[in-house]
Amino acid sequence: MSKPNVFTAALGSGNNINIYNAMTGSIYRVVTLSGGTTVISGPVVFGDGFSITVKEGSGTWLLTYGFPLCTIKTKTHISTP
Repeated sequence: MSKPNVFTAALGSGNNINIYNAMTGSIYRVVTLSGGTTVISGPVVFGDGFSITVKEGSGTWLLTYGFPLCTIKTKTHISTP
């Protein structure tokens, strides 16, 4: 029987979010945000994914990613200056 995967996320260098296998502590995947994106807050890990708040262009967005593939699930506009 295989062990379940447990993940955690942390800010990396530049526009990278490092995804770690929480069972082993090793990097599982690196999510690279698009150029011109600035991380405002995050990542916040929840049950089956994580979210980050970013400034992109003239707006602020909440991005939600899902584990284990770390693909973007939602992009929600929060505000425009």
